[in-house]
This record gives sequence, C-alpha cells and structure tokens, in this order.
Amino acid sequence: MTKLNAFAVMLAAAMCVGATTAGRAQGPDFPTRPVTIVVPFPAGSATDAVARKVSEGLQRKLGQGFVIENKAGADGIIASRMVASATPDGYTLLITTNTTHSANPSVYRHLPYDPKKDFAPVGGIIRIPFILAIRPGLPAKDFAGFVKAAKAANPSLSYGSGSMGSRASAELLKARLGFDMEHVPYRGSPQALTDLIGDRIDVFFPDPASALGMIQDKRFPVLAVTGPKRVPTLPDTPTLMELGVPDFNIVAWVAAFAPAATPRPVIERLNSALNELLREPEMIAFVNQIGSEILSTTPAELGAYVDEDAARWVKLVEIAKIEKK
Repeated sequence: MTKLNAFAVMLAAAMCVGATTAGRAQGPDFPTRPVTIVVPFPAGSATDAVARKVSEGLQRKLGQGFVIENKAGADGIIASRMVASATPDGYTLLITTNTTHSANPSVYRHLPYDPKKDFAPVGGIIRIPFILAIRPGLPAKDFAGFVKAAKAANPSLSYGSGSMGSRASAELLKARLGFDMEHVPYRGSPQALTDLIGDRIDVFFPDPASALGMIQDKRFPVLAVTGPKRVPTLPDTPTLMELGVPDFNIVAWVAAFAPAATPRPVIERLNSALNELLREPEMIAFVNQIGSEILSTTPAELGAYVDEDAARWVKLVEIAKIEKK
C-alpha cells in the first residue's frame, strides 16, 4: 500500500469514527444541557399547563432541565418564528396547537414561517375540545335561551377568542345558526375568562383545561361542547351536535415540534421519552382531568395528522367566513 493510499484509509476511518461519535452526541447523550420549550400562549392557558406537565416529565426522564418560555401574541406567530429560526440542535422546542400549524396558513396571507418546511414534528400530546360559555349576567338559562338572545340582540352580542380554535368555534356557530356576534381578540384564555366573568364580553369558547376550576365553582354558565363527544369531566354538558347544530366538530390539539434539520437521533430520543411519559398513569389521569385525550404519535404520524388538520381548516375558514389577514 502506498503512503497516499494508507493516508486515505486512515482519513476515512477517522471520518467514520467522527460521524459515529457525533451521532452518539446527538442521540443517546442528548441532552447535555437545559432545553427551552417555547409556548405561544400565556401562563394559565391549556397549552401552558400541558407544556409544564410535559417539561417536568421530560426532565425526569432525560436528566436535564426543560424550561418553559411563554411568547404569547399574534396567534402564535411570535413564538413560531422564534423556534423556526433557532439552532436545530434539539435545545429549543415548540409546544403548540393547531392555531400555529393548521389554522394560521388558512387565515394569514403571508406567514413569516412555514409550518411544514421550518419545523420537524416531534410528537403529539393531547386532543382537546372547546366549550360554549356565556357571561353570568346574560339572560339565558340554556342553549335555546342563548340562541334566542343572540338573534334578538341589538347591538349584537360580543365573543372573545384566545386562540384560532376558540374564534373558529364562535364563527362557525354564527354561520350555522344565522346570528351575528362582535369579535374581541385576546392573547390567551386567562384574560378572556376574566372578562367573561366580569360581564365585559358575552360569549367565550375556552378549553376545559383553562376553565375547569371556574366551571366547577359555577362562575359562569356552560352550555355545550364543540367536539364529537362529551367531556368526561363535564358529563352533563351536551355537544353542539346533540343540541341540533349540524356538522359541528372542532377539536384542538397540542404537540411538540423542533426546528427543521434537527438531527434525527435527537428527534427520536425526544419522541421516545414523550411517548413513555404519555403512557404513565399519572399523565393519563392529568389529561383526563383537564377534559382531554392522549394524542401519542411518531414524528411521521404527527406530520400526517397536521397535514390532514390543515386541510380541514381550509374548509372551516371558508364556512365560518373568517377573513384572511
């Protein structure tokens, strides 16, 4: 063997060892320092509560800190753009909802991020419906009374939205039943709930997680659920379809994403730890308690699920007549 050939063999061997070492560093040895989880909604929201529960579990399983950073506002655009531009090494993650990845592409003409190209799916976490809640002072004792009041209101009733899902729920209800309501946007559910209790807005569609304690304390009337089935923690609350509203099925999801080009071993390690967490009895009990159900997926399954949901949102935005921004 010539000296040149010998050098080539040594170089190739060194490159293989380097690649193997890098793979180990990105996979089994990940993480070696704290991970930041960015949440596009404020503290007290359902997404925030779920993200904090997940961060505690991942910290326990992977042996490093998982720190929550709330970046609320602009329908999750601020947080999504931040994570999309982060270094793709697994140390910055986004725990978000269908607002940023399914709904926004149908509502915004020019998003500063691409939900498909700028992110690597990590794994699903939960699915959760919304609930139709009205202010305590509204003269309506049940759903029929609410519809009557909404149709007779002059000026029209107002509704708050803390996410794209809560907004779409109100807009679809308007379209299905033929009355108007004025839109009042909020950065998240906590502020909208405060104004609902204070009789400053008439209607809000919160998620059960952010509103359950207030519902149990009877701070405001709850009339219906937006999903296809009743919520276990609210067994006496019917679905809107049960109440005669046709084809009404709006359910949000919460899932984890990393920046695109994050190494595959890192994604797989995060997905494995997340799915282990979602199988734990304590986590299952937590999810049931907040009126949700587990959404455990592989990265590929989450990607396909988001694509299907985005296609549904195209139709939903058209039916609900939500104007593009």
